[in-house]
Amino acid sequence: MLFVSVGAILAIYLILKNEHAEFAAIWTAAHSCVAVARIITWTLFLTTKPYERENFHEVQNGWKAVYVSGLWLSGMLWSALALSICIPSDGGGIDTKKYVVIIILSAMAGGATGIAATYKYVGIGYVSLLLLPGAAALSFGGEQERILGALGVVFWLVMAGNLRANNAALHRTLDLEAKNQELIDNLSQANFELEAKVSHRTIELRELAHSDALTGLPNRRGLSDWWQKLERVSRASSYAILFLDLDRFKQINDVLGHEAGDRVLATMAHKIGAIIPVNGLLARWGGDEFVAVVPAGIDAQRTVKDLADMICNVATMPLTIGNTQVQLGVSTGWSLLSAGAESFDDIVHEADLAATEVKRTGRGKVLAYSETIAEGLRRKFDLSRALIQAIGSDQIYLVYQPIVDAHTGVVHSYEALCRWKHPVLGIISPDEFIRIAEDTDCIATLGTWILEQACKDAVIWRKDGNAAGLAVNVSIKQLVQPSLPLVVARILGDTGLPPEVLDLEVTESVFDDGYIDRVTFALDSLRKLGVNLHIDDFGTGYSSLSRLGRLSVHGIKVDKAFVADLEGQGQVIIESTLTIARAFGLKVVAEGVETGQQLCKLQSMGVDLLQGYYFSPPTSLEQILQTKRAFSPNAAIR
Repeated sequence: MLFVSVGAILAIYLILKNEHAEFAAIWTAAHSCVAVARIITWTLFLTTKPYERENFHEVQNGWKAVYVSGLWLSGMLWSALALSICIPSDGGGIDTKKYVVIIILSAMAGGATGIAATYKYVGIGYVSLLLLPGAAALSFGGEQERILGALGVVFWLVMAGNLRANNAALHRTLDLEAKNQELIDNLSQANFELEAKVSHRTIELRELAHSDALTGLPNRRGLSDWWQKLERVSRASSYAILFLDLDRFKQINDVLGHEAGDRVLATMAHKIGAIIPVNGLLARWGGDEFVAVVPAGIDAQRTVKDLADMICNVATMPLTIGNTQVQLGVSTGWSLLSAGAESFDDIVHEADLAATEVKRTGRGKVLAYSETIAEGLRRKFDLSRALIQAIGSDQIYLVYQPIVDAHTGVVHSYEALCRWKHPVLGIISPDEFIRIAEDTDCIATLGTWILEQACKDAVIWRKDGNAAGLAVNVSIKQLVQPSLPLVVARILGDTGLPPEVLDLEVTESVFDDGYIDRVTFALDSLRKLGVNLHIDDFGTGYSSLSRLGRLSVHGIKVDKAFVADLEGQGQVIIESTLTIARAFGLKVVAEGVETGQQLCKLQSMGVDLLQGYYFSPPTSLEQILQTKRAFSPNAAIR
């Protein structure tokens, strides 16, 4: 760096000697003296070999002071040069000399990030003296000079960052070299001790690799290793594998945070682990999932049931996390493994599938694996792949069921219902493939296709003289997508269907805490388009009066289960729903009307719209075009 500095000093002199002769001479002389003094000091330091002397550290500290002083002096001289040359002149602009000086200063700063990295703060100070004064001076000039000054500041930030990084890397390298040297020096004297340390560390690493850091339980690898050891000494025994999936854990993580979730997991691991037999093992499989392996005994079913009941009791006991009390549950799947008979991983997978089936069908239960479960999952997998290909093909089609005015019998609208006829499997139930679409996240694609096709069909029957509107179901996964209002607007624009004749039906899951903000935004946006919004299956799960008033909806649809139970509690629920609807100015639709008696009762109760097989099963567009008629509001006359 010193020799490069001397070269730069001479270059500056040659550049400035004509127009700034006096300044160039004084500055060059001063800087040359500093550079030569630094070179001489460095040469003396090397030739006297101070590292061979007893007072090496004293000599080294003295040289450090000289070195640092030389850097500061050199930096201040470069700073003086920058201020003198870069201060804007009366003529304005940037001449060639300024450019060359700036380039030299930048090059010196770049080189200093490596060579001066030994002393972080001194090095940063040196780079600052090289770059910042000139940048500050240029900021008082014209537009080009200000831009160059700003670039100088940016370059200073980059160089300072590089110098810090180089300093850190240098210290790490020196530390590592010192540690390696120390290890080499001690190796011959402490070989036995070192081998013991390595062996101990190997054991620690193995334990860490086989244990879960949060709960202290074995992890997947630890469980597999434990089983392999057990299998070698217990070939004739059979074991039950229980796959434990905690219920409602995600809500704890979402509401209370991951730290609270970690405390819950650690607590549950301790409580469940305490009831596992001493000849069994509890392991953490991952997330909120655990695996228990216990001897099956003579009656495996009874053994598993008793243990699962105890685990369920423990899992459902309230826990206090901070100032909040939480309650979980557990869904358990299990399978039987005879040592040496089947793959351990396969049996764990079977128990996992059984637990997944419990989750799907209601949670909190115990289920043994069976081939029926496997067949159902294989069918679901096959259908999920086939569904993606079926969307937009002639396999998927729409039918329409009329929604009738309860007082006039006029068809108010047609609800679009999706059907799937697989070329090999035949008719697939909507309950089955809609759930698959929800689980595989292709519901948005399917929902968009249904809405677009239904709007096209509605335009056709309206042009044919049928003034009935259109009702289309919208999944909660569609509703929470920010793009849904734009999709609806595009489809209405492309098809020409008036927005006021379109009813979008959403399920009561819109009241769920996890969706309420996004749902409110989506419903407000859709209402601004002029679309009508209805809550479907009202009364079956999430109803909230306060949120019903907050959401921008036009009507509610009573679930068909309450219509079927009109002679029981269904009537009370429908009457309550009507009271709520009237308070909020909402229309009420009753679906599932199948008899004249149901029709009469619903009319007398004041329901606005009716739907069900009493009026018509779902029909095709062609049948709608061929059959134009209203339904009599009198139950005795169809």
